Amino acid sequence: MGLEMFSLHTKVMNGMEGRMRESNMRILIGLGVAVVYLFVGAIVFVRIEYPLEKIERETYLEYQNQWRERLLQLDIDESEIDKLFINIREAALNGIWMDRNLSSDPNWTFGQAFFFAGTLISTVGYGRVSPRTEHGKLFTILYCVIGIPLTLALLSAIVARMREPSNKLRGILNQRLGHLFTVNHIQLIHVGVVLAGLLIFVFAIPAWIFSSIETEWTYLDAFYYCFVSLTTIGLGDFEPGDDPNQSFRGLYKIGATVYLMGGLCCMMLFLATLYDIPQFNLTSFFVKDDEEMRFNEDEGKYGTLDSNVVENGFYAHQTRGAKLMEMKREFQIFKAFRKSLTGTQINEIWYRKCE
Repeated sequence: MGLEMFSLHTKVMNGMEGRMRESNMRILIGLGVAVVYLFVGAIVFVRIEYPLEKIERETYLEYQNQWRERLLQLDIDESEIDKLFINIREAALNGIWMDRNLSSDPNWTFGQAFFFAGTLISTVGYGRVSPRTEHGKLFTILYCVIGIPLTLALLSAIVARMREPSNKLRGILNQRLGHLFTVNHIQLIHVGVVLAGLLIFVFAIPAWIFSSIETEWTYLDAFYYCFVSLTTIGLGDFEPGDDPNQSFRGLYKIGATVYLMGGLCCMMLFLATLYDIPQFNLTSFFVKDDEEMRFNEDEGKYGTLDSNVVENGFYAHQTRGAKLMEMKREFQIFKAFRKSLTGTQINEIWYRKCE
């Protein structure tokens, strides 16, 4: 799971400690759905991608056989020919190639190394460039052990500050639309506004910039790169600044690293806003009690908001939603008290009540 998903789900689970119950059936249902989803994805990818791979594989084999025949006519040993193709393949995988008698730039310039370090601590990890020495692999482990928690804490702190203007936006929506919509509807509108801003300023505009700079990328390729990177999937099939003829390549790599960090903050903000809606917080489905889930649903269903009781953009305790929140807190206190009692103590309380 990506960095932002790990952060948010950890906060959700920490907030539910002591309130979990056995929900084996729900977990089994979730595992079944996940397995089915994986099977569907595998079938679709095979149907879409395999025909093109088959054509490319046949073309490559034909091309390889042509060169093999030419080299054999020059009395070159077949084992040497196989070794030649293997060396070319390994060089290409390691990012080393020759094109028009021009070699590619080194993989470990400062700009490229800066970009690589950013992909490590952000857990994107494209895999196009990786350390090959023993010392480099050891340093990568130590660097990530220290860097990933620090980056997670830093991004979480930035997102906490980004939520302040987001909460002000929700307060404005409450003031303008509170007399027309329920709490749940206001939350959905708020999420929609945040999602629209994310798509425009984090995906659409950067994708246009990348497609303008990368001459071999289409707009779909650039949008695909943005999505794969900011969801921390990091497939590595597209990487900015991969062209050896790229102008200001090192500076471009540093700028791409800054984009990754800023984009991850925006993604974490969107997920935090989304998880504020109980119906979208799927983790609670597996760990919360049925009573708690009903309370969460009632918070959004009821409580038509009255614009006359708005205080600083948020609604006062006269709304039914606030009353439900108070009932939920009392219910949690009762559950904690009940769990702290032994069976004998519960029986004694029951007998006293019957007397």
